[in-house]
Amino acid sequence: MLFGVSSVIIGLVALIIGSESIFIYPWLILGLLEIGIWYYENKYQYLKIDNNILTKNSLFSKSIDLTQLTAIKKNKSTFVLESNDHSLKIYKDMIAPDSLNRLTDLLNEIELKPHQV
Repeated sequence: MLFGVSSVIIGLVALIIGSESIFIYPWLILGLLEIGIWYYENKYQYLKIDNNILTKNSLFSKSIDLTQLTAIKKNKSTFVLESNDHSLKIYKDMIAPDSLNRLTDLLNEIELKPHQV
């Protein structure tokens, strides 16, 4: 957020002193985008689990039904959840340590369905 606010300030200062528009608009646009991303990330958490549906919030949100999982791949920095028709990659470094422990416990308790072709 600090980068976004400082970018907007730089853009506004350039506008006030009458600088070329090539210097004004990129600073304003980048600053507003950064503030928008900060707002979105604070309003919508990275992961949400509701009624056995895990949703990964991003620009294009993805969901997967935890009762339909056929595979859970645990890598060093990611979890990959797979069902017959969906796949979802979860980055561990985006999750608070306490929440990551709870997610790991939840994934360990899930009974996987056999993979159907």
